[in-house]
Amino acid sequence: MTYSLSQLVIYPIKSIHGIALQTSQVDKTGLQGDRRYMLVTPDGDFITGREYPTLTLIKAKQLDDNSWVLSHPSTDTELTLNQANLSDDHKGVVIWEEHLQGQLAKSEVNTWFSSIIEKPVELVFFGNNSERFTSRKPDSPVAFADGYPFLLTTQASLDELNETCPEDIKMAQFRPNLVIDGNKAFEEDSWKRIKIGEVEFENVKPCERCIFITFNPETAEQLKKGEPLKALGKFRTRKGQGIHFGINLVALNSGVINLNDKVEILEYQEFEPYRDRR
Repeated sequence: MTYSLSQLVIYPIKSIHGIALQTSQVDKTGLQGDRRYMLVTPDGDFITGREYPTLTLIKAKQLDDNSWVLSHPSTDTELTLNQANLSDDHKGVVIWEEHLQGQLAKSEVNTWFSSIIEKPVELVFFGNNSERFTSRKPDSPVAFADGYPFLLTTQASLDELNETCPEDIKMAQFRPNLVIDGNKAFEEDSWKRIKIGEVEFENVKPCERCIFITFNPETAEQLKKGEPLKALGKFRTRKGQGIHFGINLVALNSGVINLNDKVEILEYQEFEPYRDRR
């Protein structure tokens, strides 16, 4: 069976709309340009699309590796975001109870985002003074992703979910970086080490899902009856561990990956079976 990389996506700012790529440089912190920016309250607490789904409507058009033009349907004003928009000041910020330093954006940038959120917010950058590591792999760095630098899903698993889910679920709702095609549904549970292009990845843990996946990323509206969490809960639940879809990865080396690259399974693992919630 031949597996391939069918989608390659980054989210320059945590929770905004994804950007589909043809190629990407990979380092241990993540795909180049992925979630290096994050919005915080004036007190430094991170905010996401869970509380403010309108963030998913912010779209970024890439100019180069470190520059984007941002737009949102609530405003006719676009914002060009790059290193020139950053101040020399840093701020203590908190993401999932982890404290670190973020480099502050200039006031005009914060004003643009505050008008969209309709409350005061500040944009911070994961820069040279920022340091954060994954919990299960404390030697593996991560930027502003929830917990791990890479999220992998597969098309076959989404197809199986849509066989039972009353709503038509799109892959974008799960916000993956890497989407694989050619495998059997949920076969990714058994993958321990894989190789894509020049890079080897290790499966650290399944990705626990939350209310964020119930929002349509194209409209920011919540789907009826909490789907797809409800459908997933019937067959992708582990007691005390939540509802899972996709796997969290760390990179074992740096390199380049490309859309349609062959995916090699280097090592398999045994995994705890899932139980029906009913």
